[in-house]
Amino acid sequence: MPDPYHHGNLRRSLLERAIATLNEKGVEQLSLRALARDLDVSHAAPLRHFATKADLLGAIAIEGVQSLVKATEAAAQHPPGLKRLRGSALAYVDWARQNPAFHQVIRNPDVMRHASEQLKQLLSDFADRQRQEIRSAQRNGWRSDDDPDVLFVHLVSLTAGTAIVATDHIYEAPMGASVSTGTLRSSIDLFLGDTSHP
Repeated sequence: MPDPYHHGNLRRSLLERAIATLNEKGVEQLSLRALARDLDVSHAAPLRHFATKADLLGAIAIEGVQSLVKATEAAAQHPPGLKRLRGSALAYVDWARQNPAFHQVIRNPDVMRHASEQLKQLLSDFADRQRQEIRSAQRNGWRSDDDPDVLFVHLVSLTAGTAIVATDHIYEAPMGASVSTGTLRSSIDLFLGDTSHP
């Protein structure tokens, strides 16, 4: 029987190793048994923190959304308006490219199907913030006659879709050089319009 875990915080180590596995091999190759082996603990040790793989993925998703919120909050350096909305949208895409494991888990239908109340609340709060940014931009003259709900759907579809195109391997061959930082930003700007004004 392996010695008791001696590396410190097992829960934290499990999460970090799981994220590394996701980046290296994808969600299909992630298992609690493999994590236990990697961390040199008994197969039962991870179960004290995560009863199932779904529980582990749910915890990773919570960290992922918290990371996304922090990344997009950097756009708050601009006053409310179009530039801030643009900054938030670009930060979302940049975050997805820099955090493929988090992005993969947040998009996983099984994870969302079994989402905890905490995860649901985090996602709801993030969506509310996006809606607020849209309304602020409209008050400053951007697409002020358009339905804010329609703009919200368009913005979410654009940013989430752009992030998927930028990170999913299935698009590498057909998109090629089109998935450059400049092209992705221009795609978002095509929707936002002239961002030289507030």
